[in-house]
Amino acid sequence: MPISNEDIVELQKLQKMVTQLENILKVSHNEEQKQRVSKDLVKYRKRILEISPEGMPSNIYTPPPQPQPTISSKNKGEASDSETNDILSNIAVLKMCPHSNDQEINLLATIITIMENEYLPILGESHIKLDFSHATERDNVFKYMENIRRNMKVLSETIEEFALADKQDFKEQLGRMKNKQSRIFISEAGDLFKNYRDFLQKLVIDMDAGGTVVVNSDEKIHFNPKFERATTLEGVEVKDAIKQFYNFTKAALSNVNLPSMKR
Repeated sequence: MPISNEDIVELQKLQKMVTQLENILKVSHNEEQKQRVSKDLVKYRKRILEISPEGMPSNIYTPPPQPQPTISSKNKGEASDSETNDILSNIAVLKMCPHSNDQEINLLATIITIMENEYLPILGESHIKLDFSHATERDNVFKYMENIRRNMKVLSETIEEFALADKQDFKEQLGRMKNKQSRIFISEAGDLFKNYRDFLQKLVIDMDAGGTVVVNSDEKIHFNPKFERATTLEGVEVKDAIKQFYNFTKAALSNVNLPSMKR
C-alpha cells in the first residue's frame, strides 16, 4: 500500500523526534530521564514501522535549518516573520527524482509541487474572477509554472543519466550539464516565486483598499475533486485564499537560498 502524503509528513516528524531523543540519550547523565527517553524512542520507532514496515523511505528528506526571515510585514494581509517561516516548517521534502541528492534542489522541487497542486488552482477562472487587465496578467504569470515544469523534467532526466552512466568521459560531460541545469533551475525557481508574489501582492493591496480587481472576493473556494487535487484552501473565502497564496510565495523566497536575486 503506497504511503500517503499525510503519512510522509508524520514520518518526517517522527524521525525528527527520534533524532532529538537520541541526542538527549547520548549526553544525559540523569538515569530517570534516560529511561523515559528510551521508552519514547521505542514508541516512536514502533510507530515508524507501523506506517512504513521497511523503515524510513529513502526519498524522504528533512530540510536543513533555515535562517529566520528578515522581511518586515507592514501591509495588511501579510503574515508576520514567524508565520511566514511556519508555512513551510512541516513540509515533507521529497526527492525530485530517484537519484537526486541535492537538498536544495529537492526542497525547491517540493515547494513548487505544493504550490502547483495546492495553491495555483485557486487562480483559475472558475475560482477567482478578475477584471480584464489582471486576467490577462494572470495568464502571463501561469507561463512561469509551465516553464519551470519543463526544466524540472529536463534536470531530472540529466540527474538520472548521470547516476547510471558508466563511461567516465560521458559521466563528466553529464556532470557539467547537471551542474549548469541545476543553477538554471534555482534561478528560474526564484523568478517563479517572485513573479507570483508580485502579482498576488497587487491583488492583496487592491482588496485591502476596497478595489474591484477581484470581482468575487467574498465567495468561497470549492474545488472539483474530479479535476483538482487541492484541499488546503477548500472552503476559504477568495480574499483570504489569495492572501494565503501570497504568504506562501513569500515563505518560498525567505526559506530558499536564491543567489544573485533581488527579492
